[in-house]
Amino acid sequence: MIRNITIASLVLCAFVSTQRAPSTEVIDKILGSAETKTIEQINKEIDRLVEKLDDKTRQEHKAWKLKVEKDERERKSRIFKVLPKLSTRTQQKLIRIVMTQQNQTLSVGEKERILRHISTSMDNNTKVELARFLTDKDLFSLIY
Repeated sequence: MIRNITIASLVLCAFVSTQRAPSTEVIDKILGSAETKTIEQINKEIDRLVEKLDDKTRQEHKAWKLKVEKDERERKSRIFKVLPKLSTRTQQKLIRIVMTQQNQTLSVGEKERILRHISTSMDNNTKVELARFLTDKDLFSLIY
């Protein structure tokens, strides 16, 4: 899950022009402390960094954020549509996953630990039932 944040940061770095690129130390600082921060805090740090860059980079970053938001709306829609089709036990697990993902007060590391626990504590039938309708990215992504 931290890997998802790293991927997002690498995508951000791809947007950055070589003349105005932030130092490696700045990016390493954001990534190094990502586990103890909320997604909102990480996004604010990245936004502050992007604001110092050229117009083209800011526009690309804005477009990327809009795509991420669209993907999240689609993911929520898939979950909402599939929920009534699931057994009660699987519904409970899925609701716990979603509530963890949407909890803005939890750090990335806390969310990762909770989601890992949920994943490892699921019985095989629940895993199979969820896998019929949703992807691992739908279930356990932290990038949103």
